[in-house]
Amino acid sequence: MWWWTAGISLAVYGVLGYALSSEPPVAVPQILALLVAAAPHLIAAINTTALLCLLLGYRAIRAGRIAAHRRFMLAAALLISAFLVLYVTRVALGGVKAFEGPPFVRTYIYLPTLSIHITLSILSVPLIVHNVLVGLSFSAGEVATTAHPRVGRLAVYLWSSSLALGVVVYVLLNHAY
Repeated sequence: MWWWTAGISLAVYGVLGYALSSEPPVAVPQILALLVAAAPHLIAAINTTALLCLLLGYRAIRAGRIAAHRRFMLAAALLISAFLVLYVTRVALGGVKAFEGPPFVRTYIYLPTLSIHITLSILSVPLIVHNVLVGLSFSAGEVATTAHPRVGRLAVYLWSSSLALGVVVYVLLNHAY
């Protein structure tokens, strides 16, 4: 299972690295420009919904509701996949926005929040991939005997923190300044 986790995680990192390091086009069709303009708001909605699913899934497993846990966690994984596609598309098409707030806020609030958000996102990928693979590959009884519960607790903590900080970054970029 760890080989699959490592392979998928490296593939995700590779695709993201390639897409995010490419030069955006000079001009994009109007329909894509509309997508780029709407993307930050859609991304924030997706991340907020993924965070809610993640927390509800954690709550469900704590209450012993395995089927609900599985549904919520799969929904969160699908939402984060949609986020990744939308985020990479937006950045690849030149939809990057600079922080326009005061230098003090940029230095002491925005940049640290963004840095922690990105770091937690990067650290979460293999944990999420592993838990999704285990959850889909084993029966409920077998999952409990794997590292899934332990890795899952860490994944929920890192991933939910990352998602929440991502929403804070969105608010700072698009509503506060």
